[in-house]
Amino acid sequence: MNLTKILAGLLVGLAIVLAGLAWLLGSQPARPVAQPSPAASAQPAPDPVPQHAVVVVAQAIAAGQRIGSEDVKLAQLPAPVPGSFAATDDVLGRTTLMALTPGTPLFEQQLLSGLALQLEPGQRALAIAIREQMAAGHHVRPGDFVDVYFTLDGKSDQAPVDAQTRLLLARSRVLAYGSGSVERPPMPAVQRQAQQDKESAGSSLRRASAADQTGQRPENVQSAVLAVPLDDVERLTLAEKFGQLTLALRNPDDLSVPDPKLFAALPSALQPVAGRLRKDQALEGADRAFAGLRMQDLATGADAKNIRKPAAQPMTAFAPAMRPPPQRAPRERTVELHNGAAVQMVNY
Repeated sequence: MNLTKILAGLLVGLAIVLAGLAWLLGSQPARPVAQPSPAASAQPAPDPVPQHAVVVVAQAIAAGQRIGSEDVKLAQLPAPVPGSFAATDDVLGRTTLMALTPGTPLFEQQLLSGLALQLEPGQRALAIAIREQMAAGHHVRPGDFVDVYFTLDGKSDQAPVDAQTRLLLARSRVLAYGSGSVERPPMPAVQRQAQQDKESAGSSLRRASAADQTGQRPENVQSAVLAVPLDDVERLTLAEKFGQLTLALRNPDDLSVPDPKLFAALPSALQPVAGRLRKDQALEGADRAFAGLRMQDLATGADAKNIRKPAAQPMTAFAPAMRPPPQRAPRERTVELHNGAAVQMVNY
């Protein structure tokens, strides 16, 4: 009984102590929340990693294929890729030089370049040998337009026709002349002189510069490249082989050309299979080029009246035996008739 009273008194005392502590804590003022200092808020946040736009291949592209909008896409990479493209518009419409795999960056050396891009559809680039007399005294430059004249002297047995000169190709564009081209024009004289002065410090550089200037001199030009329609490639090739070509400079604003409808079409060397073409249909484009052209038809227009007869062939040793013996006139004989003292000559 006494123990119970003692425990009850202890609990009552502990409750009074706890109540007092609670009253003391509730009567104290609330502490203010700590605010960040202005110096701490002024510190900049860490910079994000810079991104670089790079054109990459979106799907497999075969060699020689023209690039479309679905073939490439723009990717963001953390580091720049030297030699790549930063915009898809820079590669649309270009032609690939090699097969490309998806996900790889696209580079300039993977795309087609050169004189082939200077040709219009249906044209071919053809090189011809050049001499000063046939190229306006070497005043022809890349990008000029020229008329190509064809001359036959009539002395070749492979083209037995009279001597003639006529216009072969009208308004042909010069893509390259010597070492210069429409993509890499010849260096102007002032620029060459400045380069020579800059490189005059070393003798080896001076020799290299002199060699480059020698290659660019007009008198060293040996060939010219013309843009030729596909239908005229055979004509120009045959004319260069069997005749002489002359390049005549013309004003680029002069657009006059001959009317092909005024002249009969030249026959082809190969004839199509009977029944494959309609009567009113003619060979065109690559089919006409594949059929080819004979030099005789180019020189005469397939007109038999203009063909010169070939020289007589020497007689062989077996020729007389194959010919019938010549007919000889009958030989007359004479007889003397004596009648006494009279003598008479009788022919029979």
